[in-house]
Amino acid sequence: MMLGNGYFDRYEKSSAATSSESGPRAEMRDPVTRNSSPSNDDLRRPLRVPTADNHNALSWTLLAVRMFLLLTSAVVLIATNIEAGNVALCKDQKDCATCAQSYIYVFGFREYCRWCVSSQSCGGPFACAPGSGVVQREPFECPTKAPIVKGRRYTDKLGRSLFALCLAVKEADPTLCLANNRPDVKLVRRYDVECDPSHNHCAAMLAVSDAAKSIYVVYKSSNMDRQLITEFVHSIAAQLGAWEKFHAGAGVMTYFYGAFQRLFVDSGMKTDLAKLKEKYPGYKVWVTGHSLGGSLAAMTALYLVNQTIFPADRVRLVTFGEPRTGNVAFARAVEENIKFRYRVVHRNDLVTNVPTSMDPAGVFVTTAIAERQPHFYRHLVFYDNDMKRGDTFDVCDLSEDHSCRNLAAANNILDHTNYFGINADEYLKEKCKKDLLN
Repeated sequence: MMLGNGYFDRYEKSSAATSSESGPRAEMRDPVTRNSSPSNDDLRRPLRVPTADNHNALSWTLLAVRMFLLLTSAVVLIATNIEAGNVALCKDQKDCATCAQSYIYVFGFREYCRWCVSSQSCGGPFACAPGSGVVQREPFECPTKAPIVKGRRYTDKLGRSLFALCLAVKEADPTLCLANNRPDVKLVRRYDVECDPSHNHCAAMLAVSDAAKSIYVVYKSSNMDRQLITEFVHSIAAQLGAWEKFHAGAGVMTYFYGAFQRLFVDSGMKTDLAKLKEKYPGYKVWVTGHSLGGSLAAMTALYLVNQTIFPADRVRLVTFGEPRTGNVAFARAVEENIKFRYRVVHRNDLVTNVPTSMDPAGVFVTTAIAERQPHFYRHLVFYDNDMKRGDTFDVCDLSEDHSCRNLAAANNILDHTNYFGINADEYLKEKCKKDLLN
């Protein structure tokens, strides 16, 4: 599936934004800063990670934004035109895909059937046990098992080795950090650009491992201050269905779109990666990142496949603490194009439930509204613990799987800043000692 010439066309920001994709090509609103580097003061500024003393204020702020998103969406996103298959009885549908697309009438309202994952049956309202896995409206959300064969499955060792790179990219010069924790990985170049009008910076690096026969595309996480708040503000527009067009009918959050354009496309990173492909033929490409970096990683992986920069069977996507990057079409595109993909989530990580997605069972949630909702792709790797060595994890079958992970409990900002039991400040201060993470 190739991208057309309108790949970087932006959604119109008028009232037509949520109902039409027509209109002339629009330019980015904000100037792009190419290859900009942080000042000496920026490099000396310590990393800011919330502590137990100050995380409550930030958590309540972010929770308030989430509640505002949900309430506003319920008022604004009321539409008509539901398209699906009208059936006499939901229970007569015998498979997930057919059930998810079917509906009945209840007191004059169209009510979509529900596929109850635990009982493997189709039913109407109240058919599925509370807290169990449910599929509704979208057949692509039907349960899908993650690969279990060696080389295709997720392992804790794999997660730790990639997260070490996500920590290393926080350094202005990741060379020493890589040498201490991943000595097989050699830095090619680090990129740092100003990625929004508030002068927040986004960063990434390219690296290579001859031992692993791999190229690494690694994105830095959000700054835990005004940058994270800025992302939450942008998520309001996403919650209301205003997305930047990224892949055919797929949309991504405005902030992520701008950051991707500046950091991957305009900084020279895309060009350098293409050169690495020629220099290291046959190498796999691992795309990873934490938080904002996770969203940029997902966008990059999809871009690499659809621009045929790398063949799909050589692209590997693993993210940590990734928010909902795009709408349903984006999630579907990632699943169709990236076969090796995992989203790692730590317990009640607040950021991983933003932007908030409306319940597809809602009376006023039409097909058009449902398609514009923020949505996850599979496979979710869920650690419901401290992520210490030996701790267990689940790989969930559904993209929005309440039976595997209680999304209502996703309200802890500290779980977002602490993956694999690592405090980033301490880890970097200790020069990325291998025994701290591996």
